[in-house]
Amino acid sequence: MKYFVFLFSFFVFVSFTSKAQKTTKETFTKNNIKLNLFGLALRNFSLQYERGLNPKISASLGVRFMPKGSVPFQGSLRNSVKNDPADSNNAGLDFVNNAQISSWAITPEFRYYFGKQPLNGFYVAPFLRIGGYGIDWDYKFERNNGTVKPVHLMGRSTAFSGGILLGAQWHIGKHVLLDWWILGPQYGSYNVKLDASGDFSDLSQQDQAELKKTIESIGFNGNKTDASVTNTSVTANSKISLPGLRTGFCVGYTF
Repeated sequence: MKYFVFLFSFFVFVSFTSKAQKTTKETFTKNNIKLNLFGLALRNFSLQYERGLNPKISASLGVRFMPKGSVPFQGSLRNSVKNDPADSNNAGLDFVNNAQISSWAITPEFRYYFGKQPLNGFYVAPFLRIGGYGIDWDYKFERNNGTVKPVHLMGRSTAFSGGILLGAQWHIGKHVLLDWWILGPQYGSYNVKLDASGDFSDLSQQDQAELKKTIESIGFNGNKTDASVTNTSVTANSKISLPGLRTGFCVGYTF
């Protein structure tokens, strides 16, 4: 609910500021719609709308969606987890190899431009990001007797982060622009919840304890995961804090 309150406040502020700007004589092109080309390579469809408030300042709202598919950056993640001594039963490696991930994000930001032309040149842009992830993971847990027990975990993650983007924008011709998101360090928090329902009564107490340990061994950046295993369900909850980096290269239409 707090996310929607924030977005509503953002739109109200932009609307009020835009009306105030109408009292001044400004003829620059104020509306930009952009597509992030870098995101397409990672199965991300990312659009951004930018509204100029004056020649130096703008407000933007970005929307990103990634359809369900394999975990991004699998190669790098495999190298980071395959030799991790804390990764019990190679659960982290199994997650990287077999989990299916989808995601979405909404990113409001304000920009200040340093160029001489309106909404052009280098800029600095503080931003917030609200998003979520869908997780679908078929984990094959190996019992102590060597047999395999399938555990189908499904879940979701909510995310909230913020940062500062450094970039540059150039208008090419009357209606075309390029926008380079050079470097955007950010820091965020993620609440992750996974659930599996079914019959787990065929797992011994030792197997249930091992499965709990296995799931709790999957962590990021030293964050802790709490898991529970019963005869009818498996659950896992984790609160993760992670740094991140926002980059991209957009082509846009200005009007």
